[in-house]
Amino acid sequence: MPEFRAPEKFGIKHTHASVILGSYDLPVKAQNVVELGCGNGVALISLALLNPFVEKLIGVDIDPKACEIAEEFVKLNDLEDKVKILNIDMLNLPQEIGYEVADLVFFNPPFHLFGRISSDKRRFLERNKNVFKDFVETTAKILKNRKYFRFITSPPNLVVNISDLLNFRLIPKAFVPIYGKRGTNSKLVLIEGVKNGNHVGLKVKEPIFLDSV
Repeated sequence: MPEFRAPEKFGIKHTHASVILGSYDLPVKAQNVVELGCGNGVALISLALLNPFVEKLIGVDIDPKACEIAEEFVKLNDLEDKVKILNIDMLNLPQEIGYEVADLVFFNPPFHLFGRISSDKRRFLERNKNVFKDFVETTAKILKNRKYFRFITSPPNLVVNISDLLNFRLIPKAFVPIYGKRGTNSKLVLIEGVKNGNHVGLKVKEPIFLDSV
């Protein structure tokens, strides 16, 4: 993680997934980057600070409070000329910024799709509703042909996630297993892919261990 100035109150706490998405090496020197469901902006800000060659970053979230915090985060780190936060439904994003404009789209979708329902209203959309298809559909519309996407999911969701990706011609090209510590099962998986990519050549990359991040 880079050093940054953070708001006094982050709101919803950022997760390991956000930290990894913001700090993991980019697949290419993308100039225009979009994060869907940016939350408080920690992944977006980290990516901006670690990759100065990126010219424009857009963070999108439907939660007005999260966007308020993200905008403060942007200002504190003097990134107003580079990073823009949009408080809109991601399905409306193509009408806002255009089609096939992004070199990289990344996101941390809700992956707690089963089990106990959250009583926290601020986490309702995160934990109780499967909106993964919305992320995939929006990614397919705003991503340039042959350009890249990445996201983090939970292994139990992989089959459904991959099926949705293929339906929108988003082809997984690399898996990165993420472990809490050595000797345990993988808790998360980082998936990278290409819009209209070749169906062969899938890689399983070196794992990430959270106890060393």
